[in-house]
Amino acid sequence: MIDIASFVLCGFQDMIVSAFGSSLGWLVGHLIVLGLVCLTYKIFNNRQHIISQSPWDASTLKSIAIFIVLTAVQYYIFTNTFGFPTNESIGLAAVSSILIRWHILVLG
Repeated sequence: MIDIASFVLCGFQDMIVSAFGSSLGWLVGHLIVLGLVCLTYKIFNNRQHIISQSPWDASTLKSIAIFIVLTAVQYYIFTNTFGFPTNESIGLAAVSSILIRWHILVLG
């Protein structure tokens, strides 16, 4: 049998196979891939409706981009300058970015 799910899902497919066995794991993995393909097709066909009805505007996207950039800069500082562990640095950078945003919007 062709194993497309292992190519698409990588290590997650291995966990599915170890949980459900080889036959049922193959089926579950391929059903997940089929669901992702169907969802992508549905989103592509309804993209104009999604764009017109979305509550996100340019300011929301700008705010998300600023959050990501600020988190990435802080993550770099925490890991390279201070030598913090990776996972803790991500969490600390995200919380710090949210706190900085709150300070600017509420107190500024």
